[in-house]
Amino acid sequence: MRLSNEEIKEAIVKSGFVTQEEVASAEKIAHDQSRPLIDILIERGIILENFLGQTLAEHLGFPYADLKNKSLSDKLLKLIPEALAAEKRIVGFAISNGSLHLALEDPEDIETIEYIKKRTGLAIEAYFTLPQLLNEALDQYHKDIKSDFEKTISENVSAATKLSAVSAQDLPVVKTLDTLLEYAASEKASDIHIENVGDRLVIRFRVDGKLRDVLEFPTKIQSGLITRIKILSSLRTDEHRAPQDGRFRFRHRGDEISVRVSILPTYHGEDAVLRLLSAAARPKTLEDLGLTGRNLQIVQGELSKPHGMLLATGPTGCGKTTTLYNILTLLNTAAVNICTIEDPIEYGLPRVNQTQVTPAAGLTFANGLRSILRHDPDIILVGEIRDKETAEIAIHAALTGHLVLSSLHTNDAIGTIPRLLDLGAQAYLIGSSLSLVLAQRLVARNCKSCLASVPIEKKALEALKNEYGRSIPENFLRNPVEYKGTGCGVCNNEGFKGRVGIFEVLKITEEIKDLIFAKAPTNQIEETAKKGGFKTMLEDGLEKVQAGITTLEEAIGAARG
Repeated sequence: MRLSNEEIKEAIVKSGFVTQEEVASAEKIAHDQSRPLIDILIERGIILENFLGQTLAEHLGFPYADLKNKSLSDKLLKLIPEALAAEKRIVGFAISNGSLHLALEDPEDIETIEYIKKRTGLAIEAYFTLPQLLNEALDQYHKDIKSDFEKTISENVSAATKLSAVSAQDLPVVKTLDTLLEYAASEKASDIHIENVGDRLVIRFRVDGKLRDVLEFPTKIQSGLITRIKILSSLRTDEHRAPQDGRFRFRHRGDEISVRVSILPTYHGEDAVLRLLSAAARPKTLEDLGLTGRNLQIVQGELSKPHGMLLATGPTGCGKTTTLYNILTLLNTAAVNICTIEDPIEYGLPRVNQTQVTPAAGLTFANGLRSILRHDPDIILVGEIRDKETAEIAIHAALTGHLVLSSLHTNDAIGTIPRLLDLGAQAYLIGSSLSLVLAQRLVARNCKSCLASVPIEKKALEALKNEYGRSIPENFLRNPVEYKGTGCGVCNNEGFKGRVGIFEVLKITEEIKDLIFAKAPTNQIEETAKKGGFKTMLEDGLEKVQAGITTLEEAIGAARG
């Protein structure tokens, strides 16, 4: 039997590191949002993931299996078939002295343990592991799915061709799409592109921000595949000349994934892009986003205030929306009313009033924000500030006792102030309402399973000095070492796994307010901010290079962008 909330509470309170009050608060949030207690405990920073796993394992009387970044060999994966591993929620992660080390959500499941013992002919050593870590380990079963998938499609298309001229009805489009979605989810893809390039249908995945070809199909499968997507998304199957947008959901490893669909008519027929939105894949804490040290302390301090305006800035695709959703999740309790106006709604959040911008119906960011202010909100999220009207309403909302979160397109944190002025906002209102600016970029995260230190070449260091000069921290110059992933099974031999943010966090202090009121130049604002400890994006990136989180090339590329 898997751990109940009562057992989880008992175990962590008994550890002495978490109080009864903290657990009670987390349990109420979990109940209000219909989410697992374990997720709330981790994302609210009440307890660290690894320590939680160890505590629960000790409570059960079993050793703990930390499967994070654990690479599983083909030999281990073949011992237990994927279907059985997924059904029983188990994974074999090591063999030693004739014993299979088996990680389970329920290490007291004697029936499953005995069955695996008979099946493998090995003695079993049972370990407890956390559900999310088990999901990540189970995803490694998809290492060979590409070749298996191509073989299955090839066989079906070949069989259909022998029967008759291949048509959409002959092809296994339901199984094809289901397998494609499973493959994309296991690869942690954010987007699936289905494109007809004339002589073939190309399937591409965007993983960690990079688009790559993964499969090729005969063009004859295009019509059936697009029709299946339209049916799932409740779109018109008889419309082929106009773009269509829709949504549907599917489940992967017990997690619900929302899919945002875009169908676009092109020269070679209709293409599709499917955006996969998984709440489980989102960073759970501010630290997971990449906020550390002083930057983390500033953000945590500002989020404890009941009013003000917090802006996330950067170009499209830099993670602004993910950051804002993460902050909303942390602020989401039964004690506050949260309302949003978005375009589009990326994720559904429990107990949050989310509204979609609909220009055709006259519902714009500005109009939606006006309506939200009549809905008794405590916290407001405006997807993006695009014009003077939205900027003015957001500023006035922040000045009248609301906490306003929004995003803006600027290159850096300091540039937010002239951007708001360009939109027509008054300097005295900006200074009075703005409390925090988070500028960010995303960089590839080094794979922890195959990390190795590499000395930075003198030529690269000299080029860095020439370009950035005094912006480079002294401690980096004293110890010019970086770390890179060498490639392993966990990262598909790429050296990177996932992405992390590098940030500029600008707190609007009294000194900076005075400069905003005076419409001071940005270089003067930056100098004042640096005296208070402000770090540029490059400085934050170089700190992450030294910590082995990313590479020098990634950090510099992001800082330039």
